[in-house]
Amino acid sequence: ARSRRASTDSELIRRSDGASEFYTQVGANVQRQDDAVNLQINFRSAMSDASASETQPALSIQKYFRVNGAPRRASALIGHLNAVMFSANDLDLVYGSPSVRRRYLNILISQIDNEYLRTVQRYERVVRQRNFLLKQIREGASQVGEIAFWDDQLVAEGSRIMAQRIETVNALSDGAMPIYANLSGGGERMTVKYHPNIELTPESESESAIADALRAQLVERQRQELARGITVTGPHRDDVALALDGLSAAGFASRGQSRTAVLALKLAEGAYLRSKRGQEPVLLLDDVLSELDAVRREQVLGLAAQYHQTLITTADADAIAAQLPSEAARFSVCAGLVQPIE
Repeated sequence: ARSRRASTDSELIRRSDGASEFYTQVGANVQRQDDAVNLQINFRSAMSDASASETQPALSIQKYFRVNGAPRRASALIGHLNAVMFSANDLDLVYGSPSVRRRYLNILISQIDNEYLRTVQRYERVVRQRNFLLKQIREGASQVGEIAFWDDQLVAEGSRIMAQRIETVNALSDGAMPIYANLSGGGERMTVKYHPNIELTPESESESAIADALRAQLVERQRQELARGITVTGPHRDDVALALDGLSAAGFASRGQSRTAVLALKLAEGAYLRSKRGQEPVLLLDDVLSELDAVRREQVLGLAAQYHQTLITTADADAIAAQLPSEAARFSVCAGLVQPIE
């Protein structure tokens, strides 16, 4: 429930001169295979004196979420409308920090399994509580023995997260490999690997084996964690890497190769969502086609044509006009107005 373009919710809201309160609603009627669902996000904003300036008054934002008209938490919207987003920022999946790639995995898996999202939320609370206790122990305000309870919680929640992430990454790697070969002309071999911060082998990727490995690492690193006052073991420290011919794309691939690898990953994501949910995801191509050459644009649009609904945005419609199917509906967006193009 967050814009990929705006850095804050206030940027989404159109303001009127002289008004002190503003309202915005984002809604969708989602027609699924067996049923339909209505989703709404309502924004209510008001001018706030806090952190305001004469040129840019601050807005305080309240958000309300509804599913089929009933009030819900934000997390309740996840999974109702499955979407795969392509944007220029996707190169962060190659060059960005590990937290970007962990967040990508968390969002993807949460679309498939709501319980995974709750597991992540519980795990994050465990890490915060455990970090607080580690600092207390370091300062002599608590006893080392008190950490055992939080170790048990971290192992239980963390092993579930890691097992699902590993399963998902393996599936994405298998799906992305042939797509990358098609897009690149069969040059390099693309793989996606999950890099846990504990020792695991392909034979020890079950949840129970991960739990055993996590517990062993917590024991081994306890002295280090007590000295630093933070938890350094667990899925919040893991990473994902895209590789070409076994070499890290971040360190060895060209920008063009990295862009193609990310496109392959996202198309594999769409196929994975379809296989897991039994529903077609919506493909969102946000100003990425204009950055590709004509051959790759045609390849991507050919793959996108396999999906029931694709939304494409571009600032240069002429650059991609030749590759769009004749039945595509076209719209212009100017000053907040959306108008059909005949």
